[in-house]
Amino acid sequence: MTTVGRAFSVILAAVLLAGCATAAQRQYQAMASNNRAAGQDLQACVIAVYDSPEFAPLRAHFALPPERPTLQQLSDNSRATDGEVRLILDVHPRIQACRQQALDRVTQSTPSLAAILATLYAKSDDSLILLIRKKQSWAEHTRQVRDLAVEGRSELTAEAQRITSELQQSHEAELARRQAAAQAATDALAQYAQTQAIIANMNRPVNCLTTDLGRFQSTTCR
Repeated sequence: MTTVGRAFSVILAAVLLAGCATAAQRQYQAMASNNRAAGQDLQACVIAVYDSPEFAPLRAHFALPPERPTLQQLSDNSRATDGEVRLILDVHPRIQACRQQALDRVTQSTPSLAAILATLYAKSDDSLILLIRKKQSWAEHTRQVRDLAVEGRSELTAEAQRITSELQQSHEAELARRQAAAQAATDALAQYAQTQAIIANMNRPVNCLTTDLGRFQSTTCR
């Protein structure tokens, strides 16, 4: 293979192997960016509701983050008053709007994570309904929400790891395909160069020199 041919094959191999991110890498980056933004926006939205004047009378009963309640909240065996129930019903649509916005965004990139979140929110609301109907105390609701938050975090982490593992396998498979394509291109270029060299030798002009040796003649061609 000529110097130019070797250089070209090296460049081609580099382009095939590292010219751009794999599809798995691009998908992972998009998912991570989208979910990170969704989580940040959800947190900001919930905090805005939590810190609002309307929520002030309820603040002592709700832990934020929900997986870290205080001992006072965990030991509050009182039931929600009628006034607290009205406040919960007034504020809950704002919390639900925060959740729905996050669910819509996460669904676009990782539906399986959105499904876990939706289930977590539904179970939390089931517990809230029991609180509103005065069938359980504030402490019972707090424990339910805390346990759901811990369980949900564990499920989300496991699912995220599963997705990452699948993307890693896809990434490695694509790199292997690129490696095979690069090797095939290199082999093809080498074969092409060899064929061209054979053709060049076949087309080379033949020069013959005849030497008179008296009774004999000697002819040499090169």
